[in-house]
Amino acid sequence: MLEKTRRTLATSRVTGAHKRKEVLSGYLFILPNLLLIALFFLYPLVRTFELSLFKADITSKQFVGLQNFTEIFKDSVFLNSLKNTFVFALIIVPVIVVVSFTIAGLMKDLRPSSKTIFRMIFYLPVVSTPVVLTMVWSWMYNTNIGILNYVVSWFNLGPYEWLGSPATAIIAIAVVVITWSLGQPIILYLASMDGISKELYEAADLDGAGPFRKFFKITLPLITNTTLFVSITTTISTFQIFVVIHLLTSGGPYYSTETLVYTIYRTAFTSLEFGKASAQGTILFLIIMIISLVQLRLIRSKA
Repeated sequence: MLEKTRRTLATSRVTGAHKRKEVLSGYLFILPNLLLIALFFLYPLVRTFELSLFKADITSKQFVGLQNFTEIFKDSVFLNSLKNTFVFALIIVPVIVVVSFTIAGLMKDLRPSSKTIFRMIFYLPVVSTPVVLTMVWSWMYNTNIGILNYVVSWFNLGPYEWLGSPATAIIAIAVVVITWSLGQPIILYLASMDGISKELYEAADLDGAGPFRKFFKITLPLITNTTLFVSITTTISTFQIFVVIHLLTSGGPYYSTETLVYTIYRTAFTSLEFGKASAQGTILFLIIMIISLVQLRLIRSKA
């Protein structure tokens, strides 16, 4: 009995040492990525928090505490850009969710070869350069030679200043972002739908369930996590819109398309108020962090 106990203890020690070695090996494998994250994300993040407490420009730096935060919340341009960012999110996110879900539903029953072709078509804008896509849309929106005004001229309408009017500029920008953001949600929805067991639909057919009942009782509940993931990631990317604003409108007309990220850019590199820009960046980080935490909470509650 004593010998058996000794053998068991020796085996457990060997197993424990083997597990520790595996864990150490795993950490060594991810160490390069951890170093890159620390260097290019954590360090700049900490420096941004620190700089937000200073009144800083190129040549000077003076500690002012929370003064930058009180000033930006009194700044009408910052508050307007914050409002515009939420407006963009309220326009873009629901449209992307509904359109990508609809397209994935239409593709679900296609042959695998057809699905592959459509996946490539819809995903192509995702891997294309945003600058190139934005310049194509800039030509399409052009007042004199743009294809959109050419089309509306068939109905004796226009020409319109698509990017020159506050009433249409924010919609025009939203359309650009939506067109190049559909690819990934479509693929995620399609993969999620393909993962639903066909036996569930066959059982529903035996019970006499129609298409709408199958949709609301089977498809929709089983892709809830995908919908949450698409909604949150799209919201986060919408809060970081910059290239399309910079190239098409520069925040105009009359600050009607200026977003929070573009305000941070102008504050830092035009006004050279690095402390205030860091405070604005901190606010953006807190908003995105709250959205991410809500995402995790919702996904865990649905698990």
